[in-house]
Amino acid sequence: MKKSILFRLFKIGAIPGKLRPVLEKEGMVVFDEGIAGRFITMRVKGPSKRYFHRSEGFTGCLAITKQRVVCFTYGKRQINISVADPKISELYFNAHDENRLSLSFESSLFRDGWEGVIEFRFKTEKALQFCGALKSLHARQGAPTDAAKQGG
Repeated sequence: MKKSILFRLFKIGAIPGKLRPVLEKEGMVVFDEGIAGRFITMRVKGPSKRYFHRSEGFTGCLAITKQRVVCFTYGKRQINISVADPKISELYFNAHDENRLSLSFESSLFRDGWEGVIEFRFKTEKALQFCGALKSLHARQGAPTDAAKQGG
């Protein structure tokens, strides 16, 4: 799968330079950079933020090491959770096909004063590898809204 044009031209969406050696030392399980994707919010409320439904494109990276899961979009950290954190079981993943991965969570679990679902949709040829790694970390398959419908 082609990398985004911003990555090919300007390396936007690469793993940040200072973080790469740290992640390599932690033992990369699976990673991809220069990924095109969509950031989607559904009924999100936070300090001075209100989004009923918001969707925007991004170029970013996703990495899973033996110690953490990290996601950056346009160089800004979006997810950084230790694999030992019990909240990792509240991270939801889904492979829509072998080239599309979604990662979502209820924002109130990770940010004080926030509520609503945040989802990242990635176009990566490593979607199935990411799903396998996330499943081994006890992340959940599906979506936070699926759990709410089933009563938790």
